[in-house]
Parts: sequence; structure tokens; C-alpha cells
Amino acid sequence: MPQSPATRHRTLVLSGSLREGAVTTQVAHAAVAQDHPGHEVVLAAVLDQLPLFNEDLDTEPAPPAVAALRAQVSSAASLLVLSPVNNASISAALKNALDWLSRPRDDSPLAGKPATGLVIGYHSHGAEAHLETILRATGARTTAAPTPVLNPRAVTGNRTVQDLKVTTAVAQALATLHAPDPATPA
Repeated sequence: MPQSPATRHRTLVLSGSLREGAVTTQVAHAAVAQDHPGHEVVLAAVLDQLPLFNEDLDTEPAPPAVAALRAQVSSAASLLVLSPVNNASISAALKNALDWLSRPRDDSPLAGKPATGLVIGYHSHGAEAHLETILRATGARTTAAPTPVLNPRAVTGNRTVQDLKVTTAVAQALATLHAPDPATPA
């Protein structure tokens, strides 16, 4: 019997690339397109709508794009965070989104949220470690992805949704997020 949408594990995918045709965006769409029994995967709002983080703007009510993203994260059971490698780290757009999502400090939508990340680049230069460090600093509960780095040369252009390396890496990352928490009794 299929699960009702209310009982499905919902994972929100954050793509740190703003370019529509970017490999990172293609990987995000591939994650959404895959069939994940018992697991609903949805793409987060576009990050280019967020203002640059500024504590003067961190007010109640929050800027509309910030409030919308915070609501999406709050309603998700977990996060799959994707970023291109930019100068040996994650993208500025993703870092900005994570800065907004880490607030308010005492009630952040990231606090305790299971999250894993994948970086996409020819050489990661440790960007996957930066992503995990930033996620932990925001209060997210991180789980390392089995394949934390995807080389864009391995991606078959506009056929990313069917690319075996991409689908395998995404499926493995999602499986780590959907796995039962060993600290929680059954």
C-alpha cells in the first residue's frame, strides 16, 4: 500500500548554483526526477531571490524570500545541499542562503535538521569539507554522503537525469538521509 504524502520522508534540495543550465542545477533536477519510494524530494526556492545577509534586514517579519525559504526548510525532514566548487569552497549564493537559514539563532530551521552535501567540480580542493563544516556550524545534523564530490566531466550534458554516476551518488546521499536514526528507538 503506498504511503500517504503526510507519511513520506520529505527532502528539500538546495542548489547553490544560480545558472539554470549549470551541472549543479541539473543534479538537483536529477534528484527530484528519481523515484524514491517513501521519500519525497523537492527543489527549494531559487536562491537568487535572497538579499545578501545583513543583520539589519534580519527582522520580524523576515524579507519575503527569506521567510519562504525558511518555511520550506522547516517543512522538510532533511536537506540535500548541492554546490559547485567556487575557489576551493562552496558558492556564495549557497553560503548566503545558509547564513539566512541559521537565524534566528535560538529557532533556526536548520537546528538538528539531517543534512548531507554534494559538491560538483573538476577538483574539490576540500569544498566538501567546507560544506560540512558550514552545515554543522548552522546547527544541522550532518551525514557524510558516500560520494561527496561529482566531477562534471562524468556528467553527460543534458542527460544528467539518466547519468549512472549522478543517479547513484544522489540515491546514496538520499539513502543516508532517509535511514533510521540509530539514536532513536524503533
